[in-house]
This record gives sequence, C-alpha cells and structure tokens, in this order.
Amino acid sequence: MAIFKLPEHQRILKILQSLDAQFLTDCNALFGGGTLVSLSHGEFRVSKDIDFICPVGKNSGYRNLRNRVAELGYSALFQDVSNLEFPREIRADQYGIRCLVIVDNSPIKLEIVAEGRILLNEPAYPEWSPVACLSSIDAFVEKLLANADRWPDDSVESRDLIDLAVMYTAASSELLSQAILKADQAYAVVPSLRTAILRFCERREYRERCFRSLGIAVEHQELVMHGIQLLRLRLAEH
Repeated sequence: MAIFKLPEHQRILKILQSLDAQFLTDCNALFGGGTLVSLSHGEFRVSKDIDFICPVGKNSGYRNLRNRVAELGYSALFQDVSNLEFPREIRADQYGIRCLVIVDNSPIKLEIVAEGRILLNEPAYPEWSPVACLSSIDAFVEKLLANADRWPDDSVESRDLIDLAVMYTAASSELLSQAILKADQAYAVVPSLRTAILRFCERREYRERCFRSLGIAVEHQELVMHGIQLLRLRLAEH
C-alpha cells in the first residue's frame, strides 16, 4: 500500500528513496520546505518539488556537498538512479544546488538551499521519510523567514502562510514562540506575518484561487482557516 495517496507525493517519495541519505545527513542537508509540511500533515495540499536546507560557513556541510557534486555530479546525491532521468546538468552556486529529476515521466525540481541565516537543530526522522528532515522548530523558522521574504508576491499563493497555519494546528504556542525568537535572529518575522494574515483574510477571490491552485480540498480549507485564526490570536499576544 502506498504511504501517500497523491501521485505527486508518491513520485517525490520515490526520489527521496533514491537519494544517498547517509551522505546528505553527514552534510546536515535536511529535507524541508512546503513538501515536508504537506507530507507531515495529511497531504493537505499538493506540493510538486523537493527542498533541502544545508548550512553554510567554514567547514560547513554545504561546502562538502558542493565539492562532491562538482566532482561526481548526480552520483554525489543519488545511490540509485535506475528509475530516474536527469535532463540537464546540476547547477550549483553560493545560493544552492538545483537539478531537475524525471520520475514516472514527470519532472520534479530538487533544490538544496544554502542556509546562512540560522543554525539548524538536530534533525527529525519521521517514520515515513527515508531521509533526515528539519526539526519541528526549524520547519517553522524556515516558513516564517520565507513568508517574510515573499508575502507580497501573489504568485506564491500564500503557501508559506497556509503551511504555517496548518503546522500551528498541531503545535504548541511555546513552539511557535521559540521559532519566532530564532527567526528574529535573522530578521523580524512577526510584522510580515500579521500583514500576510490580514491580506489573505480580506481577499476572498484571491484566497479561493490559492486553495484551487494548491489543490486544497474543502475540509483542509477549514483546517487552514482555523490555523490562521489561531495564529491571529497568538500574534495578538505577541
């Protein structure tokens, strides 16, 4: 029986299972982003790409990762490529490593983001995941920072806010407080979160477009709005 019901997520799992999990863990490259959030919370939305977060700096995991990719290409990241296709070369720079992977005739973007803003906690190991993942607090932090970066961009479809809302329905106020404190070491995240909530709640047509585009079913739309209300109440205390 498949772990995930959505075909997009089944394909993503196939790619995760093909990666060199031990090498990625050794480099502290951890699975994160919106796909981790969706897969960890009942596939409440469709996510179509794969993001890892890797620390930068002297003797960092990213340095080791990039050096090995330069030497070995895709073989640095994957231990099994029998069911995968790679239509172009891996691209690597100071911001991250990016590639396109084709599985079951479907292209999926994979990116390893170079993270220099925060220090990552010890990874989490969900039962369903073949690779190490961001801790709960770091998953929150990355989403808080992402929302601060791109909340005004309607093409993002408020996915960072939506992800934060769903995460918060299953988290404590203390965890959110810790995440805000950690994210604030990079830059302030609360003002932009308040604004993002206000804009999302006041724009019905935009909100419905986001739900449609992200494949969020009605029952999960209710979960999102419940989470946003919880966030609104929590931020009123901040």
